[in-house]
Amino acid sequence: MERYSKESVVTCYEADANELLRPTAMLDMMQEAANVDATRLGFGFDNMIATNTAWVLSRLHMRVNSYPKWRDTVRLFTWHKGAFKLFFLRDFSLKDTEGNSLIDATTSWLIIDLNTRRLSRNAELADENTCIKEDAISEPADKVTAPQDTEFEFAGTHKVVWSDIDTNNHVNNVKYVVWALDIVDYEDSSKKPLKELFINFDNEVLAGQEVELYKIRQETEDGLTYYVQGKVEGKQSFIIKLIF
Repeated sequence: MERYSKESVVTCYEADANELLRPTAMLDMMQEAANVDATRLGFGFDNMIATNTAWVLSRLHMRVNSYPKWRDTVRLFTWHKGAFKLFFLRDFSLKDTEGNSLIDATTSWLIIDLNTRRLSRNAELADENTCIKEDAISEPADKVTAPQDTEFEFAGTHKVVWSDIDTNNHVNNVKYVVWALDIVDYEDSSKKPLKELFINFDNEVLAGQEVELYKIRQETEDGLTYYVQGKVEGKQSFIIKLIF
């Protein structure tokens, strides 16, 4: 089984003010590549809908070695790694034209029943014929835990609107990162490129709901870290760790 890959050129709308690929643009690319590859392997969107199930991203870890720039040619690789505990794993690697790894990521997915919104299971997805046992990042994405000695600071409220909702009729996973990066201090995000990203999605967020956003800013010897938490009616919906 070969890894799925697609070549593209970094567009102006995928680049930030420094002409570097936006982290959220990388996540958009990953999302589409995962969908295309899953369809190729027989468990894409249409296949899942036929059984009234859907893929839901639960955890993500992305590591940046070097950002491609506007107009650079890149190739994104992705592959299905099979089952791990409750999850199904999928890795990604963005490479330049010389094969150097620019950005690597590992993701953990769950299958939900669209009627009950509860976990479902499909043992066939661990089939060795569809799995590639290679690692972009060797360890599965871990649980994000905020430091216990620091309190979250309230950073604002976001009401979920039309542009936040995806084909599963809930907030798209990339939107959470958009919200998180938007509440990072601009002096930090504009001058310090994001080096590493961790996300845990705990509860889906739906149209019309109000999400309370909280943040922790921590300076360390290794750099700058932000924790961003989103809550709906007092219950954590997601938590994100950003390392600059």
